[in-house]
Amino acid sequence: MILAGDVGGTKTRLAFYQLENGKIIRQQTDIFASRDYSCFEEVVHTFINKYDVSVTKSCFGVPGPVVNGEAKATKLPWHFKEEKISKDLNLPTVKLVNDLVATAAAVPHLMPEDLYVLHEGGLPDSTVEDQAQNRNSGSGKEENVIGVLAPGTGLGQAYVYTKAGQHYIMASEGGHADFAPTNEVEVKLFQYLKSKYDHVSYDRVLSGPGLNSIYTFLKETGFAPEPPELEKRLREEDPGKVITTTGKTGEYKLCAETLNIFASLLGAQAGNMALNLITTGGVYLGGGIPAFIYKKLADGITVNSYLRKGRLSYLVEKTPLYVILDDHTALLGAAYIASES
Repeated sequence: MILAGDVGGTKTRLAFYQLENGKIIRQQTDIFASRDYSCFEEVVHTFINKYDVSVTKSCFGVPGPVVNGEAKATKLPWHFKEEKISKDLNLPTVKLVNDLVATAAAVPHLMPEDLYVLHEGGLPDSTVEDQAQNRNSGSGKEENVIGVLAPGTGLGQAYVYTKAGQHYIMASEGGHADFAPTNEVEVKLFQYLKSKYDHVSYDRVLSGPGLNSIYTFLKETGFAPEPPELEKRLREEDPGKVITTTGKTGEYKLCAETLNIFASLLGAQAGNMALNLITTGGVYLGGGIPAFIYKKLADGITVNSYLRKGRLSYLVEKTPLYVILDDHTALLGAAYIASES
């Protein structure tokens, strides 16, 4: 049995996968609140004991750079080491990868129903089904690059380079690159964040905490008053979830404008990824936030921002932009990496 994990600052998902007729099929899956556990090994131990399954291979996507089989979580007090996990939990094969590497590893295996098309790109004669077949088989173009951008507890990025049917995943910490405002409102947002943080990255605005930062900026600069009932909900519930839920419906002006700014920034950074490595295979928006607000992302704000790249806009226009709808993508990618290790 293959054990796959998707570790996040908020929650950790673990799942067993079985190889059946050449396909990897997900079996038991559990979600754990990360901060309820002192270390990662404790979470895995709980999961394995619950189902009493014999594990032959394992791979875990973790939130941070992995160097020589070792990583430190960026937003958790956890330290990961392949040798220690293997020894402590008696797992024969343990592989650690960046969480976005795990997500990226799954992209070539996604089906059309797993995706929502925001921008078709310069492939008018190619359907989403054709593109899915090309991702899986390596047919079509001899070479291409895919970008994956995933806002969640933090902002993750990765790339997949495909040549002659072989997929090569490239990790990235581009989410921590300098935030570059593109209009007057974003300049004011940058100045607001700069007064609070020494370094303002895209991670500061394109994440769950980033949603709250944009909201607080709008509130404190007088964009609109904060209704008492909204203040109560933000205090008692997950602020990011409240903002996205009410922002989609337009229930509160502050939340709706927060989503407008977030959607524009997300499109801009997706366009940056398209330019950075010429992602002719498309840019894929992963993580929990895009999937939850994909209809909002389809209203034009995100795509307009994505395409607005000056003299090189034509390159981005040819690049498809998708939202990944499958919430288990990182687990699937980790399972595929484990199966090949």
